[in-house]
Amino acid sequence: MSVIKKAFKGAIWLSLFRTISQAFSWAATIIVARILVPEDYGLMEMATILTGYVALFSELGLGTAIIQREEIKDEELSSSFWLMVFWGFILAFICIILAYPTVAIFNEKRILRVTQSVSLLYIIGSFLIVPLNILHRELRFKAIGFIDGTSVIVSCIMMIIIARLGGGVWTLIGGHIIRQFTRVVLVFFIISWRPRLYFNFIKIKPYLKFGLNIAGANSLHYIYSKSDRFFGGRMLGANTLGYYSLALQLSAIPTDKLVSLINTVSFPVFSRYQKNYDDFNNFYLKLVNIIAFITFPIYIGGIFIADQLIPLILGSKWISLIFPFKLLCLAQLIISITTPNAMANSAQGRPHWGLYMGIINVFLLPFSFYITSKHGLNALAIPWITVYPLLRFGFTWVTIRKLGISAFEYLKILKHPLLATTSMLATLSLIKYLYFNNLCPSPLDLKFYLFLAIIIGAISYTIYVLTFQRSLLISLLNLRKG
Repeated sequence: MSVIKKAFKGAIWLSLFRTISQAFSWAATIIVARILVPEDYGLMEMATILTGYVALFSELGLGTAIIQREEIKDEELSSSFWLMVFWGFILAFICIILAYPTVAIFNEKRILRVTQSVSLLYIIGSFLIVPLNILHRELRFKAIGFIDGTSVIVSCIMMIIIARLGGGVWTLIGGHIIRQFTRVVLVFFIISWRPRLYFNFIKIKPYLKFGLNIAGANSLHYIYSKSDRFFGGRMLGANTLGYYSLALQLSAIPTDKLVSLINTVSFPVFSRYQKNYDDFNNFYLKLVNIIAFITFPIYIGGIFIADQLIPLILGSKWISLIFPFKLLCLAQLIISITTPNAMANSAQGRPHWGLYMGIINVFLLPFSFYITSKHGLNALAIPWITVYPLLRFGFTWVTIRKLGISAFEYLKILKHPLLATTSMLATLSLIKYLYFNNLCPSPLDLKFYLFLAIIIGAISYTIYVLTFQRSLLISLLNLRKG
């Protein structure tokens, strides 16, 4: 069985588990959001601003290095495991100390214990890094899906219970801790590999050399991607930041749940093809095409129905997040279709490119958020749809030039996703015009309208794909059969 077929077969199982767990996750998000108040989300963002940066160094890039290496020995895996465990305890101690400057920065004493509790995540997670990435390396996505899906369901149930018991912000941090602990238990139950009582730093130096570029790039990404909430928290306070935080969380769901699933499967394939340039480029273009077909209708459709959907599912207290949610959906759309760039460069041994790109972002984005945070909640998201797209498309241009892909080839694969989404949008606009010009909407009517819009929008999009992109569906079907 070819690498792509094996990966695709595993992806089917992974997507099945992700679909089930995502249904639980969305339901839990809505239930918890209706119980908690915006301030709880704002406090959570404040508590994890500095400690979240520490998370970027939790793996030191070793997970990616394990997947990318063509050959790997058990001595190297065992040495990596014990290094990660030792490193996890160091990071936990750092988090406990960082709680005090976090309180000082935001002048908010309530976040002290919440911030310190994040240290548990690094201790628990340190046992997970090596065995989980062994499963990724072996393309065992069915097992990975089961681990992730089960842990999400367990944490969702516990979050709802904690929220109903009046846990407030502890609901959010508690969910993360429960999920991480469940993942560790399950991964050691499934995997046959066990670390030996062996450690040799020389054995893992090549892994660290590769991985530290990844960790450095991720740390820079964290700085600029969190700078909106950093300045928003200082300028606007916990309550306003809570609106923005949930808007960002909702807009990132397709990227975090669907695109991340594709990335999970794709990086091992990129790594296997790193010296086969024709297959590598072909896979890169197909990947961008698939991501565009999945994300374009979700994000554009989400923007179109946000005015009716958000008050209906979250309640009227969350109306203020609608406008930033729309802007952030556009940003996430751009992030989604450009995610293959970092994977492609890392797979071919250029992780430092991502590091250089992160340096440029760190110089431009935090300053942009500092300026816009002074102008309120809606302005805070503006850099995501102005400055950031220019940087992402610039990195895309550099990447495809290195791969030997022309701009025409790249844009050509986006043609049908754009046209399919345009046809869907035209259909939705017609439905909205006819519905609201002939009815006086009541809450019941809005529910019916949203149901109608989602179903007919999906049908119109599917009709376009079946008519003009049947070859894509046939190729995916052939992979499934394989």
